[in-house]
Amino acid sequence: MTDFTFVTYRDLPELDPDDRLAVDALRKRGFSVAAAVWDDPAVAWAASAISVIRSTWDYNLRYAEFLAWAERAASLTRLYNPIELVRWNTHKRYLEDLARRSVPVVPTHWLERGAVVDLGAVLAETGWTDAVAKPAVGLATYGVRRIDAGSESQAHVNALLLQHDVMVQPFLTSVISYGERALVFIDGTYSHAVRKKAFQALAPAGLEDEAPVEATVAEIQAGVAALRALPQTPLYARIDVVLDEKGNPLVIELELVEPSLFLSMHPRAPERFADALARLAERATP
Repeated sequence: MTDFTFVTYRDLPELDPDDRLAVDALRKRGFSVAAAVWDDPAVAWAASAISVIRSTWDYNLRYAEFLAWAERAASLTRLYNPIELVRWNTHKRYLEDLARRSVPVVPTHWLERGAVVDLGAVLAETGWTDAVAKPAVGLATYGVRRIDAGSESQAHVNALLLQHDVMVQPFLTSVISYGERALVFIDGTYSHAVRKKAFQALAPAGLEDEAPVEATVAEIQAGVAALRALPQTPLYARIDVVLDEKGNPLVIELELVEPSLFLSMHPRAPERFADALARLAERATP
């Protein structure tokens, strides 16, 4: 039986180079590690003691199929993050749950799939003259666009609503001047942070001008608050934080399924991830 299988998608069959750093660290400790594409019918998931979802970067395009795979895999292998968190986190309506638990999140207006919406009226109601629309099931910049009350923005939202629930959020100028802060937590403990640019394209870690940064105390506190709102501690979490107009950190995303963990951006990060995975393996040993 393979100790660990890192789960990826067909365009990265050998994994994101960033994740291979953790694979190398595990192999140096004597663990067997494989890579597998999530929708490959030839993969025997029961032959892996622990399967770790990593770069499944097409799940949003095949949402129902991906969730069905995750349910099946979780019945055959120890899946991380656990299936309960995967179900909850793949649709960004989780932001409502976080807000109800007093986590500071970016204000969001929700539009139901198939709805006929007057975008100008939505923006007038919210008071956001400059906003962002994105699919509620999505990753990277898929379907994400800065919008206003104009006809092109209306057409974009109309097109999204044909296939997706849609979320509208205020455009925060800090994402240009300050950038997003991606805070990585491993086994519930803050590890490191990276500055991301706004509207960052999908790419392996480090190819979109990301850079390591020191997160502020307030940013880390926002991340900790988000983790404390969860029913269980995830193996890994990436919490993307932006600043509001007063400089207060807000959670814009809590990613528990397939985020890049930017392991290459901190010298200790690959070992920290390997440490957490080794503890999982030890807990499974009789």
